[in-house]
Amino acid sequence: MRAGDKKDIHFIFYMVIIVIMAFVYFMMPERPVFLENQLKWWQDLIGAIKK
Repeated sequence: MRAGDKKDIHFIFYMVIIVIMAFVYFMMPERPVFLENQLKWWQDLIGAIKK
């Protein structure tokens, strides 16, 4: 197996994982609540760092 083949397999594996993660993200019914919680979490973290 050549080094190029190994890179191709890793790239394909990477792309499959990205597609699966995107599918899960966009199919999540509570996505707006999730995003709201994420924004609040990051704002709290930034506020704590600034203190």
